[in-house]
Amino acid sequence: MAVTAKDKVRQVEPGIWKLVDDRFYVEIRPYGRDGKKVKKTLDKLDEARKFKTSEFAKAQSGSEPANPDKDARRLSDLVEDWYKLHGYSLKDGSGRKGVLLYDCELLGNPVASKFTAEDFVLFRKKRLETPRGANTGKMITANTINHSQAYFCAVFNTLTKLGKWPHPNPLHGLPKLKMDEPDLCFLDKSQIKSLLSELKLSTTADLYIIAKICLSTGARWGEAASLKASYVKGGKIHYSKTKSGKARSIPITAELEEEILKGRPKSGLLFNQRNHRHGFEDAVARAGIKLPDGQLTHVLRHTFASHFMINDGNILKLKEILGHSTLDMTIRYAKLAPSHLSQAVTHNPIATLHSV
Repeated sequence: MAVTAKDKVRQVEPGIWKLVDDRFYVEIRPYGRDGKKVKKTLDKLDEARKFKTSEFAKAQSGSEPANPDKDARRLSDLVEDWYKLHGYSLKDGSGRKGVLLYDCELLGNPVASKFTAEDFVLFRKKRLETPRGANTGKMITANTINHSQAYFCAVFNTLTKLGKWPHPNPLHGLPKLKMDEPDLCFLDKSQIKSLLSELKLSTTADLYIIAKICLSTGARWGEAASLKASYVKGGKIHYSKTKSGKARSIPITAELEEEILKGRPKSGLLFNQRNHRHGFEDAVARAGIKLPDGQLTHVLRHTFASHFMINDGNILKLKEILGHSTLDMTIRYAKLAPSHLSQAVTHNPIATLHSV
């Protein structure tokens, strides 16, 4: 007998209803909203849940082929589904969604089930040949394209796990674009002094002390600028809700702690939440410092890490201080250590000629 709305007492969870006769009714679309509907009535809630789970697992494994011709969802529809189900929970979820929808538009927003790796390869080739904006002369970087590829892969993979995408991931196995290792840009001591002097003279409040915090603790500008008074205590600065999700506490001198807190609020945010970019950019220009495109305040974090290793700091400790998720993110600074590759001096053939 077909189950009607009158038979349903209440919805226990998505896809499962309790019936008037105390049985449980499952009605789901494990192959997506345009896939076939699966229905079954079972005696117990545990049985209903197991059936629902097994049907989604079956769809995910591909044991029953889906019909891509009936799946009319566009690429942007998948992005919206991904955001509603998972993306909203990510720190950069909203920004990532914006990037994805913009790329969907540039791709012509194809039917997702018809989208192929070749489509993306042609898209990224065109993007690399197109300036970022009118009359800027700046081109899209391989790094930007690789981020887009990673974002789209995550959409397909996440929806597959949630039973919302019954087809293969079209970008699975597609190699990312190879990139040259970027120059490691950091400030030397004279540049640090010049920059701090200019920041101290700036009419934009708090630039000087925020920069000192970044240079003293390796913090990102946003982490330092959003510090609360309660985060600076006991000779340490405590960072939470960071980009990597890792909380960390970095020791500072008593002098710096006093300078940070002096004349500032005893609770809440320490600094004005204004746009510091222009003030910092002006100070960099007045100090005569040239920075690579796309790098501004982040040079302070690079400078901390670079000088840490130049002064023979421990790479594992640096990883903890910077809050990096993996050592791969920190290892690029290792080359600045005094002992790094020092054997090149003593083990090269010229150095050993005297013994021949």
